[in-house]
Amino acid sequence: MWEACWVNYLTDHFHLFLCLAIMCVYADDVIAQDLRTDEMLLHFSSLAMYMDGNVILRKARGLLYHFRQLVRLPCTLAGLCRQCGPGMWDSTHDPVIECIDHEDTQCPYLNNYE
Repeated sequence: MWEACWVNYLTDHFHLFLCLAIMCVYADDVIAQDLRTDEMLLHFSSLAMYMDGNVILRKARGLLYHFRQLVRLPCTLAGLCRQCGPGMWDSTHDPVIECIDHEDTQCPYLNNYE
């Protein structure tokens, strides 16, 4: 998984999809134990050498694939679509960006995706 973070698989933000995959796979334990925030941190840290890397990587790639199929994105996630360096994002994912929850003020994320 460490190598997957450094090779920027399809995006410079693949590490976020890895984190989300870990939470998706192991969330039931956290919910069942009703862990506090500090206990969650300890729980996920203790999984480091025991989680199934193949399952996590497969889940992370699936989440990224699903994300790239979205036609619309909230403005808060628009930065994930920007190409930060050479990679495979090259204009293949160009969703419509929708400003949400700040109709009265200018979108604080506007500069991130214009």
